[in-house]
Amino acid sequence: MASHSLYRKYRPQRFAELVGQEHVTVALRNAVREDRVGHAYLFSGPRGTGKTTTARLLARALNCLNLGADGEPCGICENCAAVAAGTFFDLVELDAASNNGVDAMRELIQSVHLGVGASSRRKVYIIDEVHMLSAAASNTLLKTLEEPPEHVVFVLATTDPQKVLPTLRSRTQHFEFTLLSHGQLVGHLADILGREGIETDSDALDLIARRAAGSARDALSLLDQALAVGAGRLDGLQVQSALGGAPFEQRLAVLEAAAAEDVAGALVGVHDLVASGHDVRRVADDLLRTLRDAFLQSNASGRVPYDGAPEDCVRLIALAKEMGNPAVVRAIEIMGEAIVDIRGQAVADPRLVLEVAVVRIARREARTREETLLDRVERLEQRLGDGAPVSAPAAAAPTRAAPVPGGPVLARRERAAKPTETPTPAPPEVAEPPATDPAVAADSSGSADSVTFALDDVIEAWPATLGVLKAPLRAGIQDAQPIALENGIIIFGVPKRRFDAINERFRKEATAIKDAFASRLGAAPRFMLRAHDFSKADALRPATASGESGTEAPKNEHESEPDDEAVDLTELSDASDAPQLDSVTRLVADLGAEVVDERRRG
Repeated sequence: MASHSLYRKYRPQRFAELVGQEHVTVALRNAVREDRVGHAYLFSGPRGTGKTTTARLLARALNCLNLGADGEPCGICENCAAVAAGTFFDLVELDAASNNGVDAMRELIQSVHLGVGASSRRKVYIIDEVHMLSAAASNTLLKTLEEPPEHVVFVLATTDPQKVLPTLRSRTQHFEFTLLSHGQLVGHLADILGREGIETDSDALDLIARRAAGSARDALSLLDQALAVGAGRLDGLQVQSALGGAPFEQRLAVLEAAAAEDVAGALVGVHDLVASGHDVRRVADDLLRTLRDAFLQSNASGRVPYDGAPEDCVRLIALAKEMGNPAVVRAIEIMGEAIVDIRGQAVADPRLVLEVAVVRIARREARTREETLLDRVERLEQRLGDGAPVSAPAAAAPTRAAPVPGGPVLARRERAAKPTETPTPAPPEVAEPPATDPAVAADSSGSADSVTFALDDVIEAWPATLGVLKAPLRAGIQDAQPIALENGIIIFGVPKRRFDAINERFRKEATAIKDAFASRLGAAPRFMLRAHDFSKADALRPATASGESGTEAPKNEHESEPDDEAVDLTELSDASDAPQLDSVTRLVADLGAEVVDERRRG
């Protein structure tokens, strides 16, 4: 004789035995005890949460010959035994998935008006998956459902209540069944194993409960599968072997390699998982779940419980901090898209889709400019929150001299004609401690204006500045991004292919851009444009006026000098009044050239 599965063997026989649905069972017990049972109920909720079981318990309680004072059926009378065995004449179950037409509803309506058995009190109709009924069948049932005979009770069950006609829902008492929590599932599994006399450990129960995802029936089915592997005892390794799925250590190794931008290491981790027999779809699902756990534990400050071991939770938080919130969110989006593609029928190689997704997560240059900026801001905020030293804003520069007629050319000539004055040595100053990250430190060298902002302020203010500019101007310069702050001058990186157009737009609209910037930075900025390759891995590494070796950083050939260059009055001089010499005279005087007559060709 074939043995029953655990979910059939341990199906609840009383309302009190139903796990996790107390809000439903209490209401039904009270209704039975006080004889206030409705004529129609709608039970909705995910699969395996006890909808059909509760409907049968209601039928048993309504027809129990020895009903308890608390509204619980006795479980031993003739009617209770018949309901449990499925032979009770006045309990009619209909599967709407296979009987969804008008004819099936007409037959049901005709039987509604028949009387009940000698020992029965109520006739109960259970229509499972009621959302599968056609519109015509639902309308056929509608009138009878609204005003059934006194001895008839309808119980409609569905996993998708939104697909049930509103006219049907409005004629029922709607009870929503919920998924069980992790703790409730673990307790339920431990109780079943105790009745079976099987030893187990917490790791095995945790694995089964997590895989069941809140469904009591799925948990018992998985437990049946795991027990087929074990021999009188159940442990975590046996459950992992029976249920499959990527082990936590291997999943975390793949994601840690991706966080460290170790593309090869991440791909090797995926290869090891697939080579050991794990299904590609399951691996992708497990990686997505791990990313989700890391995101929640990092941002929820411990308020969202984690189902796994405490040490695993610590490692997930460390992974999320290493990646940064923008990178974790981007990885979740990439892995989610990959799972959709893998499950599609048109995909030729699911493994390739997973590998491409992992590479996209690991390679920083594959991110968009906005994602990289968000990642950088996140890292800077985290460093500041950890107390990392940062340099103070740049000191105020000397006051700019007032411009005079003559222009910078005359100024340079006069400065060349005057003897160089020996500058007075400045008093010694205490050196500031160097910043740990050049991207965090504001440039402390003097500039033409007093700089009261840092590069991070510029990066934060730039999107808001673009937002207040006119649409044509915003569209013309939005590809420029601030990448450095040199001597109080904001350095904008510009794609080479658009440098000339953006440079021209900056010059024409300099006043509007500066005014919009000043309202957010608190000071009128100066800016300079440089051609920049944003596709490089260190595209947003800030460029400084001097490199790490102390030498001057090379300038791009497309560099655009600022319009408001400071002018030194001592450089101004008038042009010479000497007559201009023609080219022949200059060649004779400077090179000793001899002029010969040109002979014409005949």
